[in-house]
Amino acid sequence: MAIDRTQGVSPLTPIQQREPSEASVQNARKEQSVSGTTTSGTAVTLSSAQASLTQSSAQDINTARVDELKQAIRDGKLTMDTGKIADALLQDTQDYLKGL
Repeated sequence: MAIDRTQGVSPLTPIQQREPSEASVQNARKEQSVSGTTTSGTAVTLSSAQASLTQSSAQDINTARVDELKQAIRDGKLTMDTGKIADALLQDTQDYLKGL
């Protein structure tokens, strides 16, 4: 099987600079939006599921465990089982590779 010769690729044209009047219009729009004089007519409403997801919940974090770990780090008493960490990383990698 042979691949036929393809046509050469022509270089891209250089980027054209904006016209000065267009740049001044862009700057004026930025200044208006910063000063708050423009008003948008778009209204956004969230579903109840989305609203509940955006609210933080203390139930998601075991604050007692976090405080315990912080104190152990401060005291220099936090010990890590590196073998257990390595085994978990290897298992996670194997699971990932099986999914490919």
